[in-house]
Amino acid sequence: MSPKIIVIHLTKDINRFLVLNILAVMLILSCILVFEGYDKKEMILGIFIAFTCSLIINLIIGRVIKRKMEKIINYSFEKFETQLYVDELTSVYNRTTGINRLIEEMSRAKRHKQSLSIAMLDIDNFKLINDTYGHLVGDRVLNHIALQIKNLIRKSDVVSRYGGEEFLIILPQTDEINSFIVLERLREHIAKQPVSIGNQELYITVSIGITEVDINDSLTDTIQKADIALYQAKRSGKNRVEIAPKYFNAEV
Repeated sequence: MSPKIIVIHLTKDINRFLVLNILAVMLILSCILVFEGYDKKEMILGIFIAFTCSLIINLIIGRVIKRKMEKIINYSFEKFETQLYVDELTSVYNRTTGINRLIEEMSRAKRHKQSLSIAMLDIDNFKLINDTYGHLVGDRVLNHIALQIKNLIRKSDVVSRYGGEEFLIILPQTDEINSFIVLERLREHIAKQPVSIGNQELYITVSIGITEVDINDSLTDTIQKADIALYQAKRSGKNRVEIAPKYFNAEV
């Protein structure tokens, strides 16, 4: 249920409450006027004044409550959506959202016969960073890398934290050659942007594996191809970008 629908339902409940409140005030006032012995004109005038004042007050209260309620509900939904779709540490999409976006982009690329590439990016020697500087510094490195990726890719591209120190990057309408150019630029940029740790500057490198999506490949095959390219980048000395071979052994 959307926030707008929830607000509408709650507004109806508030309006019912306000109407009952006004009627209750009218009933109580009428009883008081009758028992106090006021004549009919005085009673009608008193009830009219009380009704008008009560209506104005309740409308003001209702409007204030509605505005506050809308803010609270919208904030709650935004926070919930953030927790549902975004990685809490790095503020990029989480793994589930990244996979779902990849499925969507694969379907779109197949439907429109467009190029689509994906990449797996892994932070080099991340375990050593954690062991040497501690997990708080490791978290800062993850945040730093996520920020560099977001700043250098296009708005149409997608980045998600795939797991640990790995990021999935989706590049719609991009073949493997142009993906290589973009991601090589990203790799070089990251290598030149150190993370400050006190008075020390820690330089980080990443390894990246790329594959251009084949319309006949499954989701698993696509991710595995990018992983194979990433492993090749690691085996070849790290801090490099590799393109996956067109054909691969699924048991590798």
